Amino acid sequence: MSGALLCIDAGNTLVKWCVHTEPAQPFGSKNEFFSHPTSGFKPFCNSLNLIQDQLGQVLKKQDFSFEAVVLSNVLGPDFEQAVRQLCDAYQVPLHVLAVNTNTQLQSTYDNPAALGKDRWAACLALTQISRFRVNLLVSFGTATTLDVVVKTANWQHQGGFIVPGVQTMLRSLNANTAELPQVELQIPVAGGVWPTNTQQAIGEGVGRMQVALVESLAQELQTRHGELPAVWFCGGFASTMQTSLPQAFVLEHAVFKGLVFDYQLSRRGSR
Repeated sequence: MSGALLCIDAGNTLVKWCVHTEPAQPFGSKNEFFSHPTSGFKPFCNSLNLIQDQLGQVLKKQDFSFEAVVLSNVLGPDFEQAVRQLCDAYQVPLHVLAVNTNTQLQSTYDNPAALGKDRWAACLALTQISRFRVNLLVSFGTATTLDVVVKTANWQHQGGFIVPGVQTMLRSLNANTAELPQVELQIPVAGGVWPTNTQQAIGEGVGRMQVALVESLAQELQTRHGELPAVWFCGGFASTMQTSLPQAFVLEHAVFKGLVFDYQLSRRGSR
């Protein structure tokens, strides 16, 4: 029997989870990952049965003795309460990610508690590995979020932007127009063929909008800080978007990495 962490990333589209078997070590990629559509848990106030069905099965496993359940949650207090009830039933401590609770990273957000916990976890993950002073972290999810993380005396989150994500853009054109089709993202190539049909115009147009925003913010950060930022991609479209910006680094499993790191910091007494 070995201690383990049940890591939960409760996001807008999917609730994802996995088991991290070495709580004292950085989160790795050799894990089994599971997910369930977030819509299936609604209403969250009545979601305990599904949480028990999906996550209780993990806590029942005889292979591990669980040290804690660690949660990154953007779904509000009802979902958190349902997870807490599950933890109480299995007598496993619950660690909930919160903003500005350790000295590794501090946010300058007007209301730090309002910052999305998935964004915060990804920023924490970045601080573990970045050797650059100025960083732009771009997460391609339901929304595309762009966060600035700068190393001064300590790491500081200086805010960022939220825009519709790749799939959100593509689906909205199909859902809110009479005849525009649902298409797939097409990666823009510098000097490539100009779009000559509707599918290309939409697919590449959405890709260009995402790339253009990243490039414009990188240029603005260079002006502000006197050096080009390191650009990091995470989320479902990270590897795809890197094709257009090959200088960007891909930060895999960013939320899980940051979530585990936050738990480790709490155990070290850095709060």
